[in-house]
Amino acid sequence: MNPLLSIICLIAPILLAGGIALQIKINQVNLRLLLAFSAAYLFALSIIHLLPEAFEFGNVKQMGLFIVLGFCIQLLIDTFSTGIEHGHVHLHSSECKNHLPKGIIIGLLLHSYLEGLPIYNLNADNTSTINNQLILGLALHNIPITIAFVSLLKEHESKNSKKWLLLLLFSLMTPLGYLSSYVLQTFGLNNYQAYSQIAFAVVIGIFLHISTAILFETSEHHKYNKTKVLMMAGGIILAYLIS
Repeated sequence: MNPLLSIICLIAPILLAGGIALQIKINQVNLRLLLAFSAAYLFALSIIHLLPEAFEFGNVKQMGLFIVLGFCIQLLIDTFSTGIEHGHVHLHSSECKNHLPKGIIIGLLLHSYLEGLPIYNLNADNTSTINNQLILGLALHNIPITIAFVSLLKEHESKNSKKWLLLLLFSLMTPLGYLSSYVLQTFGLNNYQAYSQIAFAVVIGIFLHISTAILFETSEHHKYNKTKVLMMAGGIILAYLIS
């Protein structure tokens, strides 16, 4: 996948899902099913594809440490974003409907930026690659997150122009992370390969946190209905087929 197509694949799902969510009200049951599918895909992709690749090309102990660090970074981001990356939409009192919660937006944008860092990476033989599996995973992951984000924007009664501006900003953050890594490699960051491996490991940790949080939170009374199990199975199968 060439760089331009990669960026389009990252931006388009957010703008399309956001445009639809702005026009119609998304059923929360359907949103939870979509979350379950994307979370199962992310979890399976991390285990089947991303983890083996990280440990193959990097120091095992170091990679493990940065995976844990990524997990903890997402925990910290959650304190600001209140879990919107999990598809959470927190209702607010009437007093705060006139202003957007900046902490949630900043946390979401930071999360999205970090996820884009390892899209452009170096292999052990110093050849640059674009991680297509990661791009697909992010595209699927961002659809339900976009719906939750738009629900938040609609709740706070902001103008349509402002909603679209924030939606566009959100859609650009992952490509910005990707381009940041590309610029660092192009202009000769010393030991870029080590940076690439660390970014890769950190995002694996973020994925593991996000996917497990979603899978546990989408169950009601710790039980999964048949439809949700089928959606999760579909996500796992898709991750296996493309890895």
